[in-house]
Amino acid sequence: MSLPALLPECAEILPEAEAEGRAEAQLRTEAQKARAFGKFAVAAVLESLARVLPCAPRMRASIEGWPGDLAGAGVIFRINAGLHALARSGRHAGLQHIYSDAEIGDLAAPAALDLVLIDVLARHTPDLLQWMAGPTQTNEVARVAGFTAALLELNAHAPLPAELLELGSSAGLNLNLARYGCHLGGMDSGDMQSEVQIAPRWQGLTPPVAPLVVERAVGVDLSPLDIRDNEDCERLHAYIWAGERERTERLRAAIAIAREHPPQVDTGLASRWLARQLAAPQREGTRRVVLHSMVVQYMPDVERATVDAALSLAGAAATPSRPLARIGMEWSKDRSAVELRVTSWDGGLTSGRTVVAAHCHPYAEWFDWHGLERK
Repeated sequence: MSLPALLPECAEILPEAEAEGRAEAQLRTEAQKARAFGKFAVAAVLESLARVLPCAPRMRASIEGWPGDLAGAGVIFRINAGLHALARSGRHAGLQHIYSDAEIGDLAAPAALDLVLIDVLARHTPDLLQWMAGPTQTNEVARVAGFTAALLELNAHAPLPAELLELGSSAGLNLNLARYGCHLGGMDSGDMQSEVQIAPRWQGLTPPVAPLVVERAVGVDLSPLDIRDNEDCERLHAYIWAGERERTERLRAAIAIAREHPPQVDTGLASRWLARQLAAPQREGTRRVVLHSMVVQYMPDVERATVDAALSLAGAAATPSRPLARIGMEWSKDRSAVELRVTSWDGGLTSGRTVVAAHCHPYAEWFDWHGLERK
């Protein structure tokens, strides 16, 4: 059934938009990615949105006119979160019904989904534009598994307590990594009694058994979320794809831990904050570690370069008793894979060397662990 047959008032708009623009193309691309990840409900929503977008010229124009790369900025990801938020809030009964059915694996027919989304766009385009304008706030706790494994690798060579500095912390949930349990292939690390247990599918090498002590953990974000604020917590839940019960329960448990042990997240520009943190005295016998996950893609080129320069400068002063490390989980340059990269500085011959320690799922559902070369 054609879209004009579904809603005749769209017929006058469609002829002007017969040629798909980058808005529809990006929606279809993100739908393909979601389908490849097995997220069929999300894929169906994005495919429907691509079909009905001509009925919402204001929304379409906002996506088409986005100043920069749509994928890198996560624009479709933001809109998808806005739709999920509307469904969770109950403000659109039809959308709520479709998402509720998707939770149990019952996907709406394309024609029915199109009708609902046309009505959603007619009533809630201003809401979705607000989500589109705001920063992404995933704060996926499962990524802690990669950070933990990398810290264990570093400690296998030189066991030292860690001072963690996280860029793009969102609500700071990952700063509580020492309070979570991680199951990493054939070994466990962390608090096995914690309500948050992280167990990604693990391939490749098993991380070494090593002590892991976190002395201090602080972070920074341009727009940090307040874990005590229910609306901010709901924002985090909206960024979880519909139907992902395990992620939802893990987030709920991590929020509960954070309310008992509030993480410290400062507001500010990552490069300036990091420069101040790196300039502060580092206690002898501690490892200073800069962490970030799926953040670099949102940084302007100048900001990215400034962060790199600050780390290189601090790394030049690193010693075996005051080492520095960087652990980043980010898309590769061609966005074909997510890499967990580790750079460490200690003043030795390999100081400043970067190793791709793993390839992984964007939300840390699985890891292919390569490890670090061990001396």
